[in-house]
Amino acid sequence: MTQNILLALAAIIAIGILSQWLAWILRLPSIILLLLAGLTLGPFTGFLNPDLLLGNFLTPLVSASIAVILFEGSLNLRFEEIRNKATFVINLVSIGALVTWFGIALLARLLLGLSWPVAILLGAILIVSGPTVIAPLLNHSRPRRPLGAILKWESILIDPLGAICAVLVFETITHERSGIWPALALLKTLFLGFGVGYSLAKILIWVMRRYFVPEYLEVPFFLMFVMIGFATTSYLQPETGLLTVTVMGAYLANQNVISIKHVAAFKENLATPLLANLFILLAARLDPSSLQEISLKEILFLGAIIFLIRPLAVFTSSIGSGLRLREKLFLSGIAPRGIVAAAMASLFALHLRSLGFPEAEKLVTLTFLVILATVFLNGLWARPLACFLKVCQRDPNGVLFVGAHDWAREMARALHEEGLEVLLVDTNWFHIKAAEQDGLPHFYASIFSDCVLEEVEFEGLGKLLALTANDEVNSLAVVHFAEIFGRKEVYQLAPSREVTGCLRSAPHAKGRILFAEEVDFQYLESLYRRGYGVRKLRLSKYFTFEKAFRCFNGMMLPLFLLSEDRKKVQIYTADYRPRPRPHQLLIVFAPPQKY
Repeated sequence: MTQNILLALAAIIAIGILSQWLAWILRLPSIILLLLAGLTLGPFTGFLNPDLLLGNFLTPLVSASIAVILFEGSLNLRFEEIRNKATFVINLVSIGALVTWFGIALLARLLLGLSWPVAILLGAILIVSGPTVIAPLLNHSRPRRPLGAILKWESILIDPLGAICAVLVFETITHERSGIWPALALLKTLFLGFGVGYSLAKILIWVMRRYFVPEYLEVPFFLMFVMIGFATTSYLQPETGLLTVTVMGAYLANQNVISIKHVAAFKENLATPLLANLFILLAARLDPSSLQEISLKEILFLGAIIFLIRPLAVFTSSIGSGLRLREKLFLSGIAPRGIVAAAMASLFALHLRSLGFPEAEKLVTLTFLVILATVFLNGLWARPLACFLKVCQRDPNGVLFVGAHDWAREMARALHEEGLEVLLVDTNWFHIKAAEQDGLPHFYASIFSDCVLEEVEFEGLGKLLALTANDEVNSLAVVHFAEIFGRKEVYQLAPSREVTGCLRSAPHAKGRILFAEEVDFQYLESLYRRGYGVRKLRLSKYFTFEKAFRCFNGMMLPLFLLSEDRKKVQIYTADYRPRPRPHQLLIVFAPPQKY
């Protein structure tokens, strides 16, 4: 028996991570493959039965995992992002949520024939969207500001609000049996959620500010506070813990007393496997017989939610918001449901079944059907819809230059003249003034400053080149921006050949090496002083790369290769040497020779 449990747990973890990896390869939302994996392990094959596997531990495990996921998401809630659209977000999670709630409840009653109590509960559950499904869609579709921030804020705020609404409806359904007054429960939830969340965040800041906790224990200390706040308030009032952790995360994200970047990174690493395991476990609980009962009515129910209820909620909430029609249409097309909806439906179904509600299993089936359909369809059309409505960012092929000295400006100018986005960041005022005189986009600040992330528009930028004379700054810069651009698209000059030790040997502490292993800052600086500069070579079937190389007598260092339409740039690195083709543009560092 123990071996079977161990095998099932190992399969859940392994399949969950492999599903996310495969989703990354196929460029699909990971939730699709996770749900399919759960359905395969559970209803389709019978290999996994979460209720037998985890027993009474299943419900608290799901609740605690959702708390960590919500806290991780709320750590990204920066008020500056949504300053100009705060009213619309508030409308979306209030007016829009009410429209969605009662619209779905009405459809469930009239179209599917559910009883009013279960229909209203289903509507409350399907209010939520969730950051775990919105974030991958935003990364894939890359909508322009403020659409991404609006959807992110809506997804994070609506999760605890939807959970609270669902709990209140559930308590109302069982009112005669439990004797709980729903209005009093709401006031208690708000008081505990905001009060305890704010208080714990303040205590945590006070402790960290006075260095009472060693650095290696800071992240576990944050996690301890999250679990204490979640467990305490949930014990005093069911599901209030979700609101508590959201308030904690949002307050920590918007204070300037302590740094939380390392905490946010840890929570993201923790939330990823938790999300995979939860979706597989909850999907595996579905009843195979209920899946066979899906008919045309359920399909019409889905279509009405996606194409009628969501647009109605968005357009109702956007009155006076200043959003353009195309922006409203894009927001109307993005409303996937996620892990919180799945968890609440599964949790309430267990209680309703014990109370004698025959439609309890129908509640779970419809919820998972909506999750699967909305995630799959939104994942398919998010990017095409954004491009069709002209609200998507351009392909992020632009380059962020760390360092604005002479030859760095020449590199940036060569790309900028071809229509590519560039941005030069430097702490040297004279370098920034020179970039301004050259007409190049620039930003005067340290690359590690918070104002770079808060104020710089990264639209169109997808690569980072660290070109400073300080090898430590270059290494830290690529680590700092690896989360934004991806490890594949952060580059730095080779460390100085005089440098030894871990800075040169540790691969995790630096990005991809630019141009060649022997090309460090001193090498390029010496070439520049000898008259080398950035040259652009337009290749053809007659003027090939080999001929250009001979024209410079081999004294040519390839830098960039631009595609025929000049919209994509490939960078020469120590581990990657692109092969030029006719009609491409080759940018090199070479002496001023005629050819």
